[in-house]
Formats: sequence, C-alpha cells, structure tokens
Amino acid sequence: MTIDSETGKNFDHLEVFDQQQEHVLAELATRRSECPLQHTDAHGGFWALFDYSTISEVARDTEHFSSIGGVVIPPHGFPMELPPIEADPPEHGQFRGPMLRHFSPAAVEKLAGPMREMVVELIGRFETKGVADLAKELNIPFPGMTIGLIMGVSPDEIEKLKGWTYKLMLDLSDLEAIGEALAFFDDLYTRRVAEPADDFPSTVLELVINDEPVTHEQFLAIMAMVTFAGLETTANSASHIFDVLDQQPELRKLLADQPDRIPNAIEELLRYISPLPASSRTTKCPVDLGDTQLGAGERILMNWMAANHDPVEFESPGTIDIDRFPNRHYVFGAGPHRCLGLHLARVQLRIMVKEVLARLPDYEIERTGIERYIGVTRGIAALPITFTPS
Repeated sequence: MTIDSETGKNFDHLEVFDQQQEHVLAELATRRSECPLQHTDAHGGFWALFDYSTISEVARDTEHFSSIGGVVIPPHGFPMELPPIEADPPEHGQFRGPMLRHFSPAAVEKLAGPMREMVVELIGRFETKGVADLAKELNIPFPGMTIGLIMGVSPDEIEKLKGWTYKLMLDLSDLEAIGEALAFFDDLYTRRVAEPADDFPSTVLELVINDEPVTHEQFLAIMAMVTFAGLETTANSASHIFDVLDQQPELRKLLADQPDRIPNAIEELLRYISPLPASSRTTKCPVDLGDTQLGAGERILMNWMAANHDPVEFESPGTIDIDRFPNRHYVFGAGPHRCLGLHLARVQLRIMVKEVLARLPDYEIERTGIERYIGVTRGIAALPITFTPS
C-alpha cells in the first residue's frame, strides 16, 4: 500500500529533519503508521521508507538496489562518484577491503592516545575563559585533526582541510569549497606518488580495481568522501550528544560519575539522535517492496532515523535507555555499505564525552545561540556554552 495524497506527494525529508526532535519523531511515526512506503514529488521524485525491516532489506540487497549515481537526495555537488560508498559489488569490495586496516578496532586503538591529547589541547584553549562555542572550538576541529592524522598531513595542512570541510558541512554543493578540496587532494596525490608513506593515501594509491590501478580521479574522490564523512558525522554527533546531556542532568551526572558507562550511552544517544538521518539507493531493475512494484531507476530514501525509532524493533523508542539491549540501530547504516569509520567515530565520541564531562562539568548551553542546519546530517554549526572556568 502507498499513500496517494498531497501529504505523501509533498514529503520533503530535509524539511522534516530540520525540525525539533519531538516534531521529527512524531511525523516519522505518523508516516510509518499510515504506510511505510510513500512516494513524493520532492527533489525530482523518490520513494521514502519508514520501517526498520524494509529499510534493512533494501540496505543489504545489492542485487536490486544500487549505490551508483549517489546515496543522498538531493545529490552532492562533486563532479564524480565517491567510492566506496557510491560503488556496487564487486568494485565496492575492491575499494573498501584494503582500506579497512586503517579503521579496524586495533588501528583505532593505536590512535586513542594521540586523539585524547588533541581533545585535551582543544579544551585547554578555552577552559579558563568560562565561555566557548563547543561546536566550533571542539566538535568540528577535532575530527578534522584526526583525519589529518590518518592522512599523514602536517598541522598547517589540517588547518586548510578544516576550512573547506566546514564550508561543505553547511552546503555540500558549494562549488568553491569542492574546488578547494579537490586541489588539496590533488597536491597530496602528487606527493604520495613521489614519496609513498605508511598512511591511508598511500594505501589508496595501491588499490587495484578490475585489474587496473586506481585512477587519479578515483583517488581524489576517495579522499574527499573519507574526509567529509569522517568530519561531518562525528562533529554533529558530538554536538547533538552534548545538547541532549545538557537537557538531561541526571543522565549527565550518571556518566560523569560512572565513565565506564559512556560507551553504551553513546550507542543509545546515537540511536535516539540519528545524526545521519537518511541515505538512498536506486533500483537496478523492477522490484517488489511489499505489495508495490517499483520500476528500474527509481530512487529509494532509507530513513535511518525512522528505522531507529520503529517500535517493532525498539521498545519505547522515544526514551533514552543506556542499558537498552539489544540495540541494533542503523546509525552507521546497514549491509555492505555500513560506515567504514564506525570504530573511529565511537572512540572519538567516547573521548570527547569523557573529557568534556570531566573538565567542563557544569557547562550550560546558551540555547538562543544554537545554529542548526540540515544537509547530509542533522547539523549544528554553533553550540555556545558557559561554564565555571577551571
């Protein structure tokens, strides 16, 4: 069954996700209960999914659903596809497989010490002032610094990287920022071809796709995808988590007193927030979803946020329960395209939450100064806080 009404036809996920949390959850719940598969005319037309089980099916089915041509609606502004996220098997595995060693739990654990030093340094720049913008002074720069570490670039280059990534966070179709990004990685390509190193860019240069060495364009696309995805999602996850903890003082105190519970709390907070609320696929051929047949070339929006709040999978989904088990959320996606950097993101968030609660225990958010935006993620560009100076 599908909805054939003005409400269904005009559904715009960007407008929905730009609302306050309770309004977003209410609308997603209403649409799920009316019909979990709806067609809209927004953004050139697409089908939207709202239930956990069907989203799981589509995310895992690479035979009928493709990532080629884009995984976001509306499409990003880069002049090329961004592998591995915008690639299908078998090429997807050829791109992704060799990259995994840089994002494995063991590899991430080696970065935990340097990452904690970065967070302590960033907080140290403002902890004596009593005021700060937590988004601009910690949550956004820290993931960029981490990506720079993985890329093997200098501190000065990290500053350049943070500049254009911030612009792209606000507008993924910003052609000037895209040009800056591609120029940055073009220079990195030239240097790593001349002098390979034990880092992520050099691993990418060793990729072989369909028996051919990775191309210059593919290198640029991979670098852009990993950098942007690694910065925006983590930065906005952190800002949303600190926003929620500011509104839930009992949970905040619990985590400050029992930091060993932070990892489980982060999983549940991420499920509740769903900072990356949706991504898309395109049908390769005619396919049935429920009792609806879709033709080839149809775009499908997988509402991860709706899946993460489906009461069939999660009891009392609107309640934050840090002891929730099982917690099979789709914050990092599902299927073969599950987030490459999920282990890195988890450790980054654990470090940030632990250090902020320890060093800024009484922070309060100045709510009138929060700046939100919606793009690929549910973004927070500014998160002003006050606190007792250390």
